[in-house]
Amino acid sequence: MNEKKTVLFLMNGFGIETKKSFEVYSKENMPTFEKLIANYPFKLLYASGEMIGNNRGESSNFRDGYYNFATFGNPNTKDNILRKKIASNEFVKNPIVNESIDIALKNNSRLHVIFALGNRVNKEIYDQLNTYIELAKSKGIKEVYAHLVLGYSSVRDLKIGTKCINEFKNRVIRYYPIVKIASICGNKYMHDGNHDDISNFYRMMVSGVGEIWTDYDGTLKKKYERGMTDDTVNGFLTIKDNLLHENDSILMFNYANNIGTKFFTTVLDPKKFFPTSKVPENINVRALFTITGLPDIPFAFKEELPEVYFLNKIPETKKILVMGSKERIPYITSCLNGERKQFKDNVSVWPIDITKNRFSAISQYLAAYINKDIYDLIIVDCQLYEPSVDERTIEQIKNNMKELDKCINITYTQSMEKNYRLMITSLYGISYTFKLTQTMELVDLSEKTPFLLIDKEIRKVDMVFKNTGTYLDISRLIGFSFGYLINNNLVALEVPGGSKKKGINKKILLIVPVLLLLIFVIYYFLYMNGII
Repeated sequence: MNEKKTVLFLMNGFGIETKKSFEVYSKENMPTFEKLIANYPFKLLYASGEMIGNNRGESSNFRDGYYNFATFGNPNTKDNILRKKIASNEFVKNPIVNESIDIALKNNSRLHVIFALGNRVNKEIYDQLNTYIELAKSKGIKEVYAHLVLGYSSVRDLKIGTKCINEFKNRVIRYYPIVKIASICGNKYMHDGNHDDISNFYRMMVSGVGEIWTDYDGTLKKKYERGMTDDTVNGFLTIKDNLLHENDSILMFNYANNIGTKFFTTVLDPKKFFPTSKVPENINVRALFTITGLPDIPFAFKEELPEVYFLNKIPETKKILVMGSKERIPYITSCLNGERKQFKDNVSVWPIDITKNRFSAISQYLAAYINKDIYDLIIVDCQLYEPSVDERTIEQIKNNMKELDKCINITYTQSMEKNYRLMITSLYGISYTFKLTQTMELVDLSEKTPFLLIDKEIRKVDMVFKNTGTYLDISRLIGFSFGYLINNNLVALEVPGGSKKKGINKKILLIVPVLLLLIFVIYYFLYMNGII
């Protein structure tokens, strides 16, 4: 595929409903997109399951999508890092890992672990936790208190929480009865919730003021009936004896940098939030990896930077622009740049400080940048659903699709005017529950994502895709088109030059047999007349 100025339009969160959950996509919602599908090369790419290295039925998410895209499908995740450390025996020898256990032994205090649960059953992550518990047990720890966080990498299905807790029991407590479930909470208490909620959850953990339940199934059922999800369910203790005490030790199993930031701010400086209350002022905190904004928390392992990353494989002579919401752009650019903070001179970043009316804002900014004609590659992140501003209703999703379609229409028009190549796709779909009148319905757009290639020189019949492909192939295809020689598993055959050369090939195929027939007739005539 020839080199050409390109727009990669990522309508992230958008996928094709391959399961009959609740039908939300329609031609009426996205007429422009349907028209483009009919006229340009189009293919569905796998975004879940074994095809992208996940468990069966396990879909990609925002973090997976960008990290896989940025490393051309060869991510170096924290899970992979820990797997290597365990295999080389470095995990059990690591001083921070051992220190978290030794502190509890020295102070005759309690050992706690914070562990996130989601819909994906990652056996290796459970093995990593069990390796730690085995080490603690061998050192003489009699009890380990587990604080479980629901909703991490979860589909946020209404009843996934109970399944996650049972999975934890089967994979951890079944083999290590010394593990006691101390508390359970939604993801917002360890991730992005407001500080008041997080502080109240901490107060419950140290004082027992709040909900205390031992019937997990019953508790979650009642919370779900109130409209909560695994992500938002407010925290509860499982038994009052499992509280955090002075000099206790906590190890955070953090597979994302920002998990625990606000929570540990409260843990490390409780008097700031509870000046008149009696709360533990010395709780020892350790983590497997760094926690964003909290450099004083000792961590066990450094993240290993990927050797191959997207922005490094686009020639420095090419100008690149990355657009996205102000909230998401730091993570997006970090992935694309291989977790490196410094960009090369050819890379520009444009954070969009608008989320509510993001579709119209993105279309205006994007059209202006295409019109300037100074960037060789523009990557724009346009989220179908933004939990922080959008209502959790199916009507909202349908309206977002209509607005997204208008944005695509403007981008398409401007791209064709400037003769840009336009790729419209998604790095992940969504599988959330949305409200429909009085009920909650699952919208499942997570199994496959669309890939649409729009180019004046390439018609639908000019491009043949391979039978299978994944969203991982998108970055490979872009890298290939800009001169990076990487194996591309998407395009099987291209007829260069479009319909004109295709017509020439057809004429050649017609002329050759006619000439052969004519030669045969002449030979036969000469032979019958004794000339030869």
